[in-house]
Amino acid sequence: MAIGKMARGILAPLVLLNFAMFAVALGLSGWMLNRFIERGGYGGNQATPFLAIFSLIAGMVGIASAITGLHHVRVGSSSSAAAAQATSWVTWLLLILAFCLAWKEIHIGGRSVRHRVLEAFIIMLTATKLAETLAYYLGDKTRSKHDTAHPTATTYDSTV
Repeated sequence: MAIGKMARGILAPLVLLNFAMFAVALGLSGWMLNRFIERGGYGGNQATPFLAIFSLIAGMVGIASAITGLHHVRVGSSSSAAAAQATSWVTWLLLILAFCLAWKEIHIGGRSVRHRVLEAFIIMLTATKLAETLAYYLGDKTRSKHDTAHPTATTYDSTV
């Protein structure tokens, strides 16, 4: 019970932190893609094109996940929790893919400072997104099965 209350308490700061970090990661991976379009090369190593593409995809899904998470923090219903958990899991799985590519790029070497910053953000995002996803899960486990404190908008009156 106490773990669930703590998880719900740290959820809003985690969502906002991840939103800001996803914005930075999107900016850096967008810069990589723009550099490829303008100059014909990413300026890194063999893993850089894949890291740029998967970071963009994970970043866009992460922004959508953060918006869903902010909605859940505001509303707090069980239906918004399900949507927030689902998008959070999908985002985390995409981040795992980008995380592996970031480690591969680190292993190969020969990259610029911006590449290193993107790698660092992807690695940190993977950890903070997992913490956010677990906070959704633990916060939802402590709720009652019938969430009567926050009725859903799809409640219909049978007399109408």
